[in-house]
Amino acid sequence: MPSFFLKVYVLKTDLPELTAPSPEDEEMYLSRIDSRRKQLALRMKNNPKGRAATIGAGLLIQHAMREYNTGSCRKTGEGPVTVISLKDLLPEKAEVTDYAYRYGEMGKPYFMDERLPFFNLSHAGGLVILAVSDREVGADIQNMRSQREKSMAGRFFSGEESKAVSEDETRELFYKLWSRKEALGKCTGEGVRPYFSRNMLELDSSENSKYTWIEEKVYDCFLTVCVS
Repeated sequence: MPSFFLKVYVLKTDLPELTAPSPEDEEMYLSRIDSRRKQLALRMKNNPKGRAATIGAGLLIQHAMREYNTGSCRKTGEGPVTVISLKDLLPEKAEVTDYAYRYGEMGKPYFMDERLPFFNLSHAGGLVILAVSDREVGADIQNMRSQREKSMAGRFFSGEESKAVSEDETRELFYKLWSRKEALGKCTGEGVRPYFSRNMLELDSSENSKYTWIEEKVYDCFLTVCVS
């Protein structure tokens, strides 16, 4: 583990309880998230998966900040990545905080209250991840679904990366590299475009070693977290 604080939460959201909730359950979920997430979710009536991801992100933020404020997320001996269940996000008497947000030039979110930690969200493959740190952080998750890895690598990646992807029979390397680039772009706040041409095959290279990296495969998705 790095010496600084980092916690990553993973929630499965492609669940009937979230994608097709009863009116009562949906009202309950919306009452447990901040007003910004609630507004976003209400706009997604015709997008059940997107609505489930938005609600899930809101629930994760409430849970993570409860743990952060009590110090319980800083337990020693634990890895930084925790897969959490929907049930664990819905304690009966938990206080709900209406967090306000500000955004960087390229849309990176921050809590309006600068005393609160940095955070970053990503969702794919029916999963939502939330990374919380006391340093700038970027998080990305990629689901292996495309059949165009080689052509996309040839278009967007460095020559070394494209060659490696073309030789990778597992089809996994493309998603790992893309996730690394997304996480780095979200960490810096510059977005992924400036990093398409950067060689991300080796994270201990001079350019990439400036950051701390966490990588895991969860539910057949690649998760990458980058910390400045």
